[in-house]
Amino acid sequence: MARYAFLFLDDGVDYQAAPTPDQQKVYADIFKWFETNGNKIIDGGAELQPTRTATTIRKTTGKTTVVDGPFIEAKESVGGFSILELPNKEAAVALAKTWPGHGIEIRRIVEESER
Repeated sequence: MARYAFLFLDDGVDYQAAPTPDQQKVYADIFKWFETNGNKIIDGGAELQPTRTATTIRKTTGKTTVVDGPFIEAKESVGGFSILELPNKEAAVALAKTWPGHGIEIRRIVEESER
């Protein structure tokens, strides 16, 4: 078994403020997805606040810069994450295809034995 980070992509829609019926359905489908796949999730992760609340710290040429908000402009960003334990990448991709939200990025986690 391997561990995979599922990075849930945010489409920039503020689901917290007066969601439309379609947005409410997406959220309901997402909760059902977590309920259905809970046995594979080894760290529930968390939903993240919108990118407008972010602070980014970058180090370049020995200088540290702090910027309010995301460092780059993007139409989508990571909105949350979970850690899942799955047999292989194919299983991770198959499960990710069932995600009812906007999008998902999967990354295998580096195991201690691989360092």
